[in-house]
Amino acid sequence: MRTIAFLIKVVSILIIFTSTESAVAQRKGNSKSNRVATSRDYTTQKRLSTEHYNSGRCHTQPIRRNPYYRYPRHHRIVSTLPIHHVRVVYRGLPYFYCAGIYYTSYNNGYVVVIPPVGFRITVLPVGYTRIVIGPSVFYYHSGVYYKEMTNTTSKEEKYEITKPPVGTTIKEIHKDAEEVVIDGRVYYQYNDIVYKKISTYDGNTAFEVVYLEKES
Repeated sequence: MRTIAFLIKVVSILIIFTSTESAVAQRKGNSKSNRVATSRDYTTQKRLSTEHYNSGRCHTQPIRRNPYYRYPRHHRIVSTLPIHHVRVVYRGLPYFYCAGIYYTSYNNGYVVVIPPVGFRITVLPVGYTRIVIGPSVFYYHSGVYYKEMTNTTSKEEKYEITKPPVGTTIKEIHKDAEEVVIDGRVYYQYNDIVYKKISTYDGNTAFEVVYLEKES
C-alpha cells in the first residue's frame, strides 16, 4: 500500500515538473516572437524614414553647385573684387573678370573659376601670348585660350574663349597644372587640356597639347 502511495507521489511530481517546464518554454517562445516583431517594425520605420527623405519632402536639401562653375585645383577665395573688374553674365550666370582672372560669388566672398568655352570679353588681358597655328591665331593667358571673333559687329564681345588644337605648343603651363600618369608617362592637365613636356629645337622646355578632355 505504501508502495502505491509512493508511486502516485512520484508521478504527480513529474507531471507538475513537466507542466512547469512547458509553460516556461512557451513564455520564452512568445518573448522571442515579440522581439522579432519589434525588430521588424523598427527596420520598416527606418526604411520609411529614408524613403521620406529621398522623396524630396524633407525641408533640408543639399546645396548643388552650378555645373557651369569650374573651380581650379587650388581654390582662391577673396573677400572683395579688384576695383576695375567687369561683370559679365553668361548663360544666365554672373562672372566677374579682371586682368585675365575670373571670379564668381562664393558664400560671403568670391572664388576664382575657370571660364567656360564660348565666354566672350572685350579686351585681352595684359601679358597674353600670341600663338599662330597655320591660318589660325590664338591668344593664351593664365591657362585660358582666346580667339578673335571676325564675324561679329559687337565691340563688347571681340574675343571668345576656346580650346586649342592638338599639337599647340606653349613655353609654360599654368602653375596649378596637375601631374597625371598615362601608360607610365607623366603628363600635365589643366582646364581640361592635357599637355606633355617636350624639348624644343633650341634645347629649351615646352609643353605640347596632346588631348582635349570634355569640359566638365
